[in-house]
Amino acid sequence: AITLAASRGVTASAVTRNRSEENGTGTERERTTAMTISCIALYAAEAKGNKVIAFKDYRREVQARQVQRFVDDILGGKRNSFKGAKAQEVPPLVNYDDVSYVWKKGDKGSNVIAVAATRWDSNVLAIQEMLHQLLDLLKMFCPSGNIVSTTLALSSDVLKADALRQKQALVLSILEEMADSGYPQVTQIESLCELIIDTPTLEGKTVNALDALLRRRKKEPSGSQEDQSKSATLDVTGAVPWRKPGIVYKKNEVYLDAIEKVSALVGYDGTMISGSVQGSIQMKVYLSGMPECKIGLNEKFMMESENDNKMISTAMEGRPTSTAQKACRSQVALDYIKFHQAVKLQNYESDHQVHFVPPDGEFELLSYNVSDTKNFTLPFTVTSNYKSLGRTRAEMNVKLKAEFPSSLVAFQVIAWMPLPKSTVKVNMNATGGKTKSKYVELDKNQMHWKLSELRGGKEHKFKAVIEMMAATELKGSDREWEKPPIRLTFQVPMFTATGLRIRFLKVHEKSGYQPVKWVRYLTTAGDDYEVRIQG
Repeated sequence: AITLAASRGVTASAVTRNRSEENGTGTERERTTAMTISCIALYAAEAKGNKVIAFKDYRREVQARQVQRFVDDILGGKRNSFKGAKAQEVPPLVNYDDVSYVWKKGDKGSNVIAVAATRWDSNVLAIQEMLHQLLDLLKMFCPSGNIVSTTLALSSDVLKADALRQKQALVLSILEEMADSGYPQVTQIESLCELIIDTPTLEGKTVNALDALLRRRKKEPSGSQEDQSKSATLDVTGAVPWRKPGIVYKKNEVYLDAIEKVSALVGYDGTMISGSVQGSIQMKVYLSGMPECKIGLNEKFMMESENDNKMISTAMEGRPTSTAQKACRSQVALDYIKFHQAVKLQNYESDHQVHFVPPDGEFELLSYNVSDTKNFTLPFTVTSNYKSLGRTRAEMNVKLKAEFPSSLVAFQVIAWMPLPKSTVKVNMNATGGKTKSKYVELDKNQMHWKLSELRGGKEHKFKAVIEMMAATELKGSDREWEKPPIRLTFQVPMFTATGLRIRFLKVHEKSGYQPVKWVRYLTTAGDDYEVRIQG
C-alpha cells in the first residue's frame, strides 16, 4: 500500500486556488499543485447501464450529472469515437467537456468502476494509484459473500457492487477520510480503521481479511476518545505512517509469498517466440511492536559481482536443502523493480538488501517485470499438430511435458483448445488427466484437457478426432479455419520461472521475540500463455 499526499510537500491547507478576472474572461493563474481531485464516484457495471453507488464531491467543481454523462457516453460507448466500444477499450484518461476523467475497474470478475474527475493539471499516475488503493480497501472493508481462500493466494475475494450498496455509509466514510479538499491523505487500512470504524464484533459474521487481522491481536483497554483521536492523527502524520505503534499479537508470524505470472507465445514445436514475467512479493505480517525486517534475494544487483558468477554473498550460509532453495546461488535479472514505500532505499543501495519496517497485515513489498526471454524458463513444453483426415474429419494432437524437478507437482493444468465452427462431434482420449464429454463446448468452439496434478518431468499426450459438417453446407467465410492458438492455465507451487529465491528473512525487534516465518513460491499462467497449432 502507498499513502499518497500532496506532491512537493505542499499540504491542503497551504494551497489555494487563485483566479483573476481579466476583461470579463475567467483566466486562471498557473496552478501549483499536481495532485488535486475534484470528485470521486463509484459505479456498478450492469446490463441496463452503469448505476451510481456513491459520489463524493471534494471541491464543488464537477457536478454528479457531468460524471454520469461521461460514464454513459464514454464508458457506455454511446457517443463519438467511443460509440459501440467496450469499457476496456477506453483509455484510462479521457478529457470530456473540459473535465479530465481518470477511471479504473476492479479486478477480474468485479463489476465496480471507480471514476475520479478533476479540472486541474493533476498527476494522472498518482490518481490511478489512489483509485487502485481505493478498490483494494473496499474489497477488504466490504467483502462479498463467503471468502474462498487458497493455500498460496493472499486474497481471493472479488469486489461486488451489491456489497458496497449494503454498506453505503461505510463507503462514503472511506471516501471522506481518503482525501481532504481533493488532496489524497490516507490510504492505509490501519489508519482508516482508527478514523472510521471500531473493532467489529466477529460473532456470527463472515471473517474477511480485515476481521482476521483484528482478531489476531490481543485486546487492549481502550483509552479516552481524545487519546484515540491523537493516536489516529499521529498514524497519519508520523515518520512511519504505515504502521501504528503499540501493536501486540499473541503469536508473532510472517508470511512471504513470491508469486510470478508467466505470459508467453510458444511456437507449435515448443520454442518460445516471446514472453514476459510479472512478479511480486506479497507479505502478511502479524508482528508485535515496531520490528525491522531484512530480506535477501538472489537478484542480479544483490550479488557482490555482476560479472563473476562464482562470487557469492557471505549471507548465504550452509547448503540449500529444499527444492525451493536449489537455485538460490544463481543470478536473476529483474526489470522495473517497484518497492513499497516502507523500503529504505538508501540501505538497499549500500548493502543490496531490502530493509523495511513492515505495515501491519497484508501488503505488496515489491513488484518486478522480466521481459527478456533469456532470463526465465517456461514450466511446460507444449507441442501441437492439426491435420485433416478428409472433408469432414480432422485430428488434433497435443503433447505436454513438465520441465520442473520431479519433486514438484503442478495443479489445475488445463489446455484450452479451439474447434472449427463446423464441428458437430469430438472424440477425445489422453494418456493422463480427464477428457470428459462435458469438456467439449461446441457453442464456444472450444474443448479442454484437464490434469488435476502433474508431477515434474512427466509427459502426457492428448488426441482428439473432430467430426465436422461438409464444406458445401458452410458459407465461404466459415470454410477456412484460421486455427487460433491453444491457451494454457496452471499453478506450480514452490517454483519460480525466473529462479528468484529468498536467501534469508530476518526480523529484529527490541523485545527480542523469535517469530514464525513462512516462505512460499507460486508460478501461474498470465493472461496470455498461448501455443500455436501446426497444420
